[in-house]
Amino acid sequence: MICIEIRERDLKELTLTEVENLPGSLFAGTSPLLRPFLKNLEQLLPVENHGRGDSYILSALHSRVDWIHADESKITVGSGERKVEISRDALGELMGSRYPTTGHQRLNLPGLLFLQSGPALQSASATILRRDHHLNIPEGRRTRRYVFHMGVLAINADKERIAVFFDLDKLPKREDGTCVLF
Repeated sequence: MICIEIRERDLKELTLTEVENLPGSLFAGTSPLLRPFLKNLEQLLPVENHGRGDSYILSALHSRVDWIHADESKITVGSGERKVEISRDALGELMGSRYPTTGHQRLNLPGLLFLQSGPALQSASATILRRDHHLNIPEGRRTRRYVFHMGVLAINADKERIAVFFDLDKLPKREDGTCVLF
């Protein structure tokens, strides 16, 4: 397993991106992962901001999230004293009712959450993996997204840093058993 840490200065130096709220950068995009849970995530916002719609919730989460923990079983998002959990079972149940033939039991929640982030965080992560761990992370957007979706094992984010844990054993292997990224 490999762990990388991304700080605000890394995003600024590697991608020329200013970030006001580091854990909120994981909510920079829109993903089908979060859509069904926006009403739950709305509970992280002040009561006077409830009921303004999905776009507002995503935008507000970007600035209000204080910390995030994601592992194979759940994603927990916190703001102040409030926290919301999204479990793999809940997402799998929702997907199973909509798409009964999908292998939803194999969902990788941290990888899906990482794909929710914006291009700056993904680009900085790829650069750090190349530079510090000598991995051959592909430049192509789709291939890189596949690597992140499959390889991200856990995420811990707070106001100081985002720690992303990668499990290279989850990625495709060559015939000799070595990871394709080496």
